[in-house]
Amino acid sequence: MITRLPSADFHVVIVGAGLGGAACAIACARQGLRVTLFDAVPKFFPLGDSVGFGSNTTKLFKRWGMYDDMWAISSRAEESVMRNWDGAVITVDSTLGQAEERYGHKALIGHRGQYHEIFINHCRKNGVDVRMGVKIEKYDVAKPSVFLPTGEEILADAVIAADGVKSHGRTQVLGIEDAPIHSGYAVWRAYSDSAIFKDDPLVSPLLDKDTTQLWIGPDLHGFVTTIRDGTGINAVLTHKDVADISEGWNLPAERQDILDAVKGWDPVFVRVWEKIQNIIDWKLVYRPCLDQWVNSTGLVAIMGDARGPFLPTSTQGASQAVEDGATVALCLARAGKGNVPLALRTYFELRYEHVKGAQAIGISQRTKWHSLHNKTSMKMEKELDTSKGILDSYSLWTHDAEKAVEDGWNEASAKVRREMQGSNQTV
Repeated sequence: MITRLPSADFHVVIVGAGLGGAACAIACARQGLRVTLFDAVPKFFPLGDSVGFGSNTTKLFKRWGMYDDMWAISSRAEESVMRNWDGAVITVDSTLGQAEERYGHKALIGHRGQYHEIFINHCRKNGVDVRMGVKIEKYDVAKPSVFLPTGEEILADAVIAADGVKSHGRTQVLGIEDAPIHSGYAVWRAYSDSAIFKDDPLVSPLLDKDTTQLWIGPDLHGFVTTIRDGTGINAVLTHKDVADISEGWNLPAERQDILDAVKGWDPVFVRVWEKIQNIIDWKLVYRPCLDQWVNSTGLVAIMGDARGPFLPTSTQGASQAVEDGATVALCLARAGKGNVPLALRTYFELRYEHVKGAQAIGISQRTKWHSLHNKTSMKMEKELDTSKGILDSYSLWTHDAEKAVEDGWNEASAKVRREMQGSNQTV
């Protein structure tokens, strides 16, 4: 699915070198486009905790030559164990071990920071001009171009804003400041070397092999994941939160708050939170999937968290950003230089309903897990259907973003052409 252009004078500027922006850069470079990738951070460090990619994106990583590097540092977990808050096993989900058979490709779970290093390395291998420590001061959406702090103007054929939940590019697309919505929840997150649990009789059995464990209770659910042959351990706990703070704000967590929340829960889960280090309290903000991703000029578009952040329960935030990048690249290549408005509006046409549905899974999944119990007795009063596995987002694992462009381009682009002609815009 590589459509090489006859020349490399088609210049794409991407603002934001996170997982989505870097994926977009790789995909564009593979289409023969000249790519400049900017990020305000001077140097990336392998920080953070775990992130998962479903089969819908690992198929892209294989095509792009990234999969082997990612698999080398990924979890070897073959199953996910879902437990009640007291530790009783609800179900054992074998999807991780059977993903290749069911969906054609394995899923990947690993350390976000280490994966990110691989993404940036593959940007450079594919000839992307990666410029770190450069903050974009403003956009000219009519040319299009971006301005650096030095005053230098960088001209492009297309500008893609992949600059996250606080996106400045989104303001350029919408023409207004878009305030976030507090989701009413936050996540306690932590990642540690598992050596601190080596001699712990409760937790050390989890370190024998890579594993994914999920606990659910009223208004709470949490994961413990071990990766790299049990040498790293990641814990997350989603909880209700009423703090009125700025978007994306995170603070050091108070361990006692966590222990109070899981008092009486499975001793294994409690022990993890008693000892794990580097805990943060991440406030979950939310926006409905925006219904406009492309500026009125048709030359600037947003993607990933800039067009609408995903809740962690979707398990698809990173994957959908990667799919956005793949779609942008193929649409630009299909339309060709001089037809950027057609390309970017077709990208929106192809992606909007899919992304909107994927984002909604995060809300419905959380609601399902959090409303099974009587909050007073703590007894599970509703039956949980796990016949298709523990995650509703498995339904997205069959999707192929590149094939969706190949199959849908003619119809989607024809619709966009008609709309552009109807509004007297250049096609």
